[in-house]
Amino acid sequence: MKLKTRPECPKCGSRVKRFPPGRHDQYHVYCDGCGHDFGRFDYFQAQFRHLLDDLEAQLKREETTDDDTTQR
Repeated sequence: MKLKTRPECPKCGSRVKRFPPGRHDQYHVYCDGCGHDFGRFDYFQAQFRHLLDDLEAQLKREETTDDDTTQR
């Protein structure tokens, strides 16, 4: 699977990556442009886990605020 996502490749600057099929903890993520190895998928995912957690928390707060506003 290919996906255009950050971070940019340190070698060529491309944002397109090849994500591994199958078992995530056994495969590496590579730059689609030059083949740079970003490391194992689980490590790559862990680098961004805090961003995902923050985004989910923000969306829940907005959802709660919207619910409070519509009930008045």
